[in-house]
Amino acid sequence: MAGNINKLSLGILGIGRKIKEYLIPYNAILGIDIGTTSIKVVELAQIDSAISLKNYGILENFGHLERDNAVIQTSSLKIMDEVTAEMLKEVLNQMGPTVKNAVFSLPAFSSFVTLMDLPNLSEKEMREAVPYEAPQYIPFPLTEVVLDWQVLRPLQGASTDRVQVLLVAVLQDVVNKYYHIAQLAGLTLKALELESLSLARALVGSDSTASIVIDMGSRATSISVVDERDVRMTHDIDTAGNDLTLAISRGLNISTMSAEQMKKDKGLAAVSDVQYLPALMTPLLDVVIHEVQKVKQRYFDKNRREVKRVIITGGGILPPGIKDYIGKELGIETIFGNPFQRVSYDPGLEPVVRDIGNTFSVALGIALREF
Repeated sequence: MAGNINKLSLGILGIGRKIKEYLIPYNAILGIDIGTTSIKVVELAQIDSAISLKNYGILENFGHLERDNAVIQTSSLKIMDEVTAEMLKEVLNQMGPTVKNAVFSLPAFSSFVTLMDLPNLSEKEMREAVPYEAPQYIPFPLTEVVLDWQVLRPLQGASTDRVQVLLVAVLQDVVNKYYHIAQLAGLTLKALELESLSLARALVGSDSTASIVIDMGSRATSISVVDERDVRMTHDIDTAGNDLTLAISRGLNISTMSAEQMKKDKGLAAVSDVQYLPALMTPLLDVVIHEVQKVKQRYFDKNRREVKRVIITGGGILPPGIKDYIGKELGIETIFGNPFQRVSYDPGLEPVVRDIGNTFSVALGIALREF
């Protein structure tokens, strides 16, 4: 099986960095984000009230830049259990984590998410009401899905007679696949959570400001509204980091690997040797910005609340100049997310956190769930 991994043209960054060896008992968990083209893992540990980064790893499959089918999973819910488990084991072998308990994130395309409007019931009554009402909202038989829900905090000025409930339905087959991957990798799967919830925990935390979180990966971009600390709306589009790379590759007639490196190094900078680089990328960024504007307006129309801030994260959105361009076009405060704001780490890791830390937002968010 190791031979299969080597054929995927892998690049491993920042693996095997044990931050601290603890000499006293601690609580620890692995947060695992299996994306379409990469696997990110963090090991968090808690001593008393402090949460620390103990270990981290990322494995990226660069083969997807050359072949569309060289991905870990796709939006058609296809995920290769054995190959994915072998890739995860490769990361874990390099990291050498001290625990086997793990929590996995679920990509938005593997779940059905919607808001339900229900009377303000007791916890017991809500447990009975949600499964009864759910068939009106989800397009699958209840026998084929795993249901979860969260009663959202009331918005300021909203009626207290009714509440909004975030309903999440995941196909049982998808859940089984993640359990199988964990088992093959020698892990104990403790929980699964939607990526947007993990991102809200890592990037918004206890801040009640109405915010839009943009997470641009290689194959998809998710747009979520987080208000009063809860995810209130989600939207996903296919325009993402790979599209920027391919636009550069075709426009400048260079290889996709060279285009990927140029995107990361130069971003929207109109340097003398590549004057047309911004013009190749901005039309695609405008697609994302247009979708964000639509989500922002839809949320205002529904709740009469203005989004005050945009938080951006994900490897596809890190190249220089992209944050400033998005902020200028949207006309509101736009910042990079800081998933390490609730986590302590060795000061020597500051350059790593600055360069690639944003790509760990989901993994950190799902791990923080356990604390």
